[in-house]
Formats: sequence, C-alpha cells, structure tokens
Amino acid sequence: MRNSTSYFTFLILGVFLLPGVHAIGQVKQTPESRQELLRKVLEEKGFNLPGQLTGRNDEVRERMAGKTTATDQRVSANPNTIGEGEISVIYDPTDSNNLLLSFMQQNSSGALTFPVYYSSNGGASWSLSNFNSTGILSADFPGQFAAGGGDPAFAWDKNGKVYYAWIYLTVKPSFDTAFFTLNWAYSTNKGHTWSVASKHFIGRGALNAMTQDPFIYKDGITDREWLAVDNSGGPHQGNVYCSFVDFPGDVSLPSAEAIKVLIPGIDTFGNMVSAYVGGTQFGNVEVDNAGVLHMSLADIDNSCVRHVASADGGVSFGTSSVVAYTGTMFPNPPFVVQNRENAAINMAINGPSGTGSNVHIVWSDFPGGTVNSYYSHSTDGGVTWSATDTINKLLGGKITIMPTVAAYGNNVAISVAAVDTADSARYYVINSTDNGNTFYSPQLVSSVPTNYKYIGAADTNSSMFFGDYNRSVRTQCVVYSTWSDGRNNAGPKVYFSRVNYCTLGIKEITSVNDNVQVLSLFPNPATDKVTVKVNASKSEPVTVQITDINGRVLTTQHYLLTNGEQNITVALNGMAKGAYVLSVQDNNGLIATRSLVVQ
Repeated sequence: MRNSTSYFTFLILGVFLLPGVHAIGQVKQTPESRQELLRKVLEEKGFNLPGQLTGRNDEVRERMAGKTTATDQRVSANPNTIGEGEISVIYDPTDSNNLLLSFMQQNSSGALTFPVYYSSNGGASWSLSNFNSTGILSADFPGQFAAGGGDPAFAWDKNGKVYYAWIYLTVKPSFDTAFFTLNWAYSTNKGHTWSVASKHFIGRGALNAMTQDPFIYKDGITDREWLAVDNSGGPHQGNVYCSFVDFPGDVSLPSAEAIKVLIPGIDTFGNMVSAYVGGTQFGNVEVDNAGVLHMSLADIDNSCVRHVASADGGVSFGTSSVVAYTGTMFPNPPFVVQNRENAAINMAINGPSGTGSNVHIVWSDFPGGTVNSYYSHSTDGGVTWSATDTINKLLGGKITIMPTVAAYGNNVAISVAAVDTADSARYYVINSTDNGNTFYSPQLVSSVPTNYKYIGAADTNSSMFFGDYNRSVRTQCVVYSTWSDGRNNAGPKVYFSRVNYCTLGIKEITSVNDNVQVLSLFPNPATDKVTVKVNASKSEPVTVQITDINGRVLTTQHYLLTNGEQNITVALNGMAKGAYVLSVQDNNGLIATRSLVVQ
C-alpha cells in the first residue's frame, strides 16, 4: 500500500515490531507492542497528513520526472510521475482466455486509483474497465482527504461473478478522525463493468488522525486483504472469503489473522472469524477442490511460516502447522529492492485437474544479512510439509526476492525477481511438472534489467515503492506473471508476461495499455508468410523481428502503422520448420511477443 502524497513510503511492517514471547499458538502480545505494530501498519500504508509531510515529496517527484519512460512489457502507458505497484491478476475458471489485472496507481499530485483491465483473448489485447475507485470513495466520504490505500485483490466464481477488493484511508476535513476501509465490488460480465453493493465495506476502522491511536469503532483496522472463492461444487460452493490482519479498536486486544465470508445470495460479508491470533502478516487464502479453505501467514512472534485450514466454510479453523522456521522476515537495514523488503508469503492450490490436497507456499527470508527465497509444498492438505527448496539455487545462485507461485494439477510455476548484481535484476519463471519436486527451464521474462541501485534503494529518503507483493496464475500450459520494476532507471511500473510451456516454453508478452496492440497471428502454423493483426491508436512506425528459441534474430522488417485496426504481412524468407518468436517493437521498446510455428 502507499500514501496519497507524491512519494512512496518504504518502512516495512516488521522492522519495528516488539513481539511478545509466547508458546507456539499462544498469544501474549502486550498492548504496547500491539499498538506499535498498528502504528507501523499505518506508516507502511503511507498514512500522512499535510502538516506531517516532508521535503522528500519534491525530491522524489523531481527524480521520477527526470527519468525516461520504459515501455518494454509495460502494462500501462503512464508517465513516470505515476507510480504503480502491488498487482493482482486472475482468469475466468470456465474460460482462461478471460483475464483481469489490476494494480494501485498514484499520480504526482497524490491521487490514488485502482484501474482494472480486462482481456478476452488470453492477454493478447486489453481494455480498461469502468471501475472507478475514486468515485466510490467520494460517494462514501464526501469532502474527505484520501490519505492512503492499496492491496487490490480478485476472486472469480465458476458462475461468472468476479469480486474485487481494495483499501482506502480517508481523513475528515477537520483532521481529527481517519477512517480505514476495506471495500468490495463485483462484476457479472467478465470485469467489463462493475457494481458496488450498498453494503460494500468488508471492514471499517477509525483512529485519531493526529496521534494515530485507534478508536473503538466497527471492526478495527483491517489490512492486507486477500480474496478466494469456493468453486469446488461442495456445500460451500460460491462462498467468497476475504482474509486480513485485524487490529481491534480496543488496544488491550491482540491482533489476529482473520476472515469474513460472503455467502451466495447475501449482499454483505458476515462476522469476523479469527484463523490465527497473534502478531501476523502476509496472509493468503485459497480454496482447494474439496472445498477446504487454506490460509498461509507469517507468524512474526515465532519467526515461522504457518498454514491453517477450515473444512466448514470458514466457521472455524483447525490447529495450525509450521511450514518452516525462518531467520529474519524483515531485514534491518533494508536490502536489494526498495527499503521495504519482507517475507512476501504467497500460496497456491493445485488447479482443476488435481486432487485438491496439494498446497504450495513461497516466501523470502533474510538470515544473517543474506537474501534467500524458499519453496515448500504439502501433499496432504497442509498437515506435513516438504523440506524447503532454496529458490536462489534453482536460479544458479542468484539472489531472489518476492517470489510468487501458481499451480494447476502437478504443474507448478515460481515467478521471482532475481538480482544478478547490485545494479542489475531481472524477472524469471521456473517450472515443475511433478508437483514441485523438481524445477527446470528458468525462463527470462523481463528483457531489460532493473537498476535498483540507481533508483536509490540504499537511501530511505529517495527509494521508490514497488509494492509488497506480485502475483502469478497459471493454466495447465500457460503461466501469467505480473510484477513491478524500474528498468531503464525509471519506475515503478507494472509488467505482464505469458509463458506457454506447451510450446517449448516460448514466452508471450503483451502490453496492457499501449499505443499498439497485437491482436492475432494467422495462419499459425504458417509456411511462407504470416499476417499480424494489430490495432494502433495513432500513426506509428514499428519493427517486427522473428527469432529462434535461442534468441537468434532471423529477420527484421519495418512497417508504418496507421490509426485503427489493420493487418501487416511478414515474409518468412524460407525459414525451416520449427517454433519461433515473433516480436513487435515501437520506438520505445518491446510491445508484444507471440509464438509462431513454421511448417
């Protein structure tokens, strides 16, 4: 999450924790440590008032404005004065060609919005939906100042209804009270248009805007939400679960990782249920094919990654299991990316072809000043867990951070940022076809490295905000990865890629909102020529290249596009039979890649 001012905050939640000492599963949080944790939540969310702002704003705005705009694989065409981070991506469980993607977006004046894009052709082209978070905010809190927000999340049921959640912080004009709201909206037409129920608050809390002390009001502070829906066909089919960490308004009460449930046919989320009580963060929820609700979380008090599950539709949760003990989930001093590094736990459940019992979890850790990411899986619904794999080793010893995991049956993919040197990082996908027992074929999906050192990650007064998490999803063949980075010394910007492991791992990349969109290739397979159908918003020169799967350029051809939809014909120049990659570039960089078969 980030604030509504023109800079980004980077202090992570756990750096300043004062955890109580207690036995596993028991809570002895002191009111003081619990209140300090809440204060850091607000700081992490970028909560600031006009009188509290510093000269950092102008400095960062100038740094961002002076950098070049990178469009290589970029989701939006926003200028550098608009920051982007914390992405959510999902596909329709009945048709994976229907995709939705969202992130938090903030312009130089501080306006925070949540654009939602939709695609009906597997990410080949994208459109911006009518979702208007600021309009909803203005209706809920007319005249109030938006002081922060973030954490977009999706869930999509098999009957065609998709749910979306996000957080806003607002302040009354008198600056005496701030409201922390967790909101939800829904769409019944694949995310093209959105509606908001009259009871669209999942959680509401309030606090003293000047002291940041909470008031006893509604749910308390509900933060870092995650959504999941039951598509199992069982007794809880259609239940929508929203997980979050809750800080009750009564400061004597401990924080907890909790959920609320939206039952089909009811227009409001139900009562809060605690899944694990204590100092927690980074909770994820997913539902398996047997209808069991799974939650992963960071147990800050005991320095471990935990899993807990509910078999009764979120009414109650069983005993938690420890996935792995950790070194330091929150480095001090911060390292690598954005002075905001943390465990960034992410979880996936096997997809429709599986048995419903395979659970996969990834996270980052910082033992002894080092940086590692880890993976573990369970084949018995989270009762026992495999020995952890070090993701660094899977990528040849590179430093890795903020991993995400996606699964479909026995096919598992880990998407992760890998740091080659202090000033060079790229994004990779690694694949497994045996339920995560072995991984192979790292696929580089970011063609331009990110120079985090140049951006200023070592300086808390100037570093950029890239979000606390990324997201990936997969079908049996295709992995969709999303992340935020700062390539070409500009950032933060959101990127999207597609890797098809059924076509020799050829990656397919699409810009969600660019001047040129690649709609299709035909015929494919092709023989002597292939036609590329594109749509351009203005007259613009483009370059089309065809490379083999090893990256060797075989042909380069230039075209001048006109405004509108059109076809361009690319000669194949006697290429041998096989699999190739066709890429389209404009003057700013890569727009899209598509797999091409020559027969």
